[in-house]
Amino acid sequence: DALIAARDVGEPGTLPESGRSASQSTLEYLERANLFLVPLDHERIWYRYHHLFADLLRTQLKRSIGTEGVAQLHVRASEWHAHHGSILEAINHASAASDEERVERFIEQNYIDLVNQGEQAELRYWTGRLSPDLVARRPWLCLYSAYSHSWFGELDRADRLLEVAEKRIQSLGAAPEARSLQGFLAYVKSRVTAMRGDVERAIDLCLLARECVPAGNLALQLDTRITLGYEYFMAGDYDNASSNLQEVIRSGMAAGAVLNTVAASCVLARLYAIQGKLRQSYDTYQAAAQSIPGSSEQHLGARALVNVGMADLLCEWTDLEAALAHVQEGLAQLPFWDKADDWVLAYATLARIHLARANLGEATEAAEKAAQIVQTRGVFPEAHQVVEMTQVNLWQAHGDWQAASRWAASQGERLRSDDRYRFDDELTHIARARVFLALNKPGEALALLSQMQVAARSAGRMGRVIEILVLEALARQALDDSEQALLALTKALTLAEPEDYVQVLIHEGEPMQGLLARWLAQSQVEGPADAGAGPLRAYASRLLSHLAGPFVATAAQKKASPAGHVVSPVEPSGRALIEPLSERELEVLRLMALGWTNQEIARQLVVARGTVKAHAASIYRKLDVANRTEAAARARQMGILP
Repeated sequence: DALIAARDVGEPGTLPESGRSASQSTLEYLERANLFLVPLDHERIWYRYHHLFADLLRTQLKRSIGTEGVAQLHVRASEWHAHHGSILEAINHASAASDEERVERFIEQNYIDLVNQGEQAELRYWTGRLSPDLVARRPWLCLYSAYSHSWFGELDRADRLLEVAEKRIQSLGAAPEARSLQGFLAYVKSRVTAMRGDVERAIDLCLLARECVPAGNLALQLDTRITLGYEYFMAGDYDNASSNLQEVIRSGMAAGAVLNTVAASCVLARLYAIQGKLRQSYDTYQAAAQSIPGSSEQHLGARALVNVGMADLLCEWTDLEAALAHVQEGLAQLPFWDKADDWVLAYATLARIHLARANLGEATEAAEKAAQIVQTRGVFPEAHQVVEMTQVNLWQAHGDWQAASRWAASQGERLRSDDRYRFDDELTHIARARVFLALNKPGEALALLSQMQVAARSAGRMGRVIEILVLEALARQALDDSEQALLALTKALTLAEPEDYVQVLIHEGEPMQGLLARWLAQSQVEGPADAGAGPLRAYASRLLSHLAGPFVATAAQKKASPAGHVVSPVEPSGRALIEPLSERELEVLRLMALGWTNQEIARQLVVARGTVKAHAASIYRKLDVANRTEAAARARQMGILP
């Protein structure tokens, strides 16, 4: 559509003022007459034609000035767009003019800036249209093509291009640009190496790249540093990961580099979550969202990253409706980003949300999509781990303990070949412990958990420590060590309550329901040991209320016999609660079950006796019973009381 305007362009980069040219007047007349076009801006500079009208104009133009003349107009339009910063339009017109050298020049000069604008898909398309010989002759172009293939998980093709580029760079000797080329070569190699699983080697390459990248190339400096921060994150070196990611956020915000800022923020938010800092993680996502300028139609790739991250956090807090809305919006926006790893994280998060909602079919479908991406495209280790953990959770939800047992055994063989405790195997160890619990092997689970807790706690991964303590409590309960089980649960609740963890505890289902009820009963009898006991009891009551909903035989509720056959629990008697008990009602119910009188309960809770009677009446109504004896019996049947 710039072709008609281009006929009146004197010098590249200039347009005639409104009303000063014949074609401008013609455009305004056509608009007033409602003939085939509409303006795209208030200044009446940009118009969109009906596609049939555009075809007619192009046909007439070709007849009047010939193919060569049209090509020259495309060249002039290309230069005009380049001058005004519309690089992709400039490339498009240069390609229409069959000017491959011009296309190559625009790509080389603007590649990193376009990457940081989220235009990876467009760049992949245009670099793919260049002749292989041209790409091989131009080391920068060769490296950019390799980067593009690595972005989309095409690692073998990236490796071949890196090999060609490296030979070209070596032939340059001490040429001025050789060092910059070596830096970008190391950067792309670092990404590919990390995606192939050698994160330690990838970090060394990225450090080399950082030394070689010119200080004035801020875009590449940001890309290199965010990759380094992510590689430190995958290696479990959170101090170095955090410092690099925070530096990207500071520099990116100052430079208006939206994608770098948001991408670094989302990795940092995931880091905080593993450290058990859910509220700081939430604040980081919120800050990232607020850093995205413009309308909701701009920077869709950045918005996708925030939406997917927020969905996972909201799922942990059991705000499942909001979590589902966020992840669905993120999935709709991800095509504009199209990074394989983020597709995997999005589908795994969707699977987790559906599992929490007991929608096993939808969860399985989402998990299969994540697994298919991992099988067909190269991804970083984080995505591999997420897919593996999602699959184990699905086996548990379906009660497929034979598959889970085979997986645990295969992982045991792999892990035995390396006596070192490795951070990147931590999630695998946690999943194996959960499988051992389901297979009635609490001793083996406890042996794993004890080793993991020391390593996770010393590294500050308190989010993992909470999960380990929850499993430890269940393992000790299975071993009839009630005292240590309650102690482990107390530690887990103490760490989890300030950040309001929910899913990590209620995911364990009926065993956790019974343990929480026992913990609450004991804490009520013993009385508060310190000032924090009250909030902790309220928190435990709230968790128990989540578990007192409709019965679904999920993950930890399904056990396996020694032969591997599923043994589903007997469904609790009576109907599920249509209206859950409040925290105060749960407190009153537990004291009633212990035989306390209304007056004693009122003194304990520091309320009036009439308030206790009102709570009792509400409890009877919700449990559909007539008195406190029936209420206690019904609560035990439903698993609300031990």
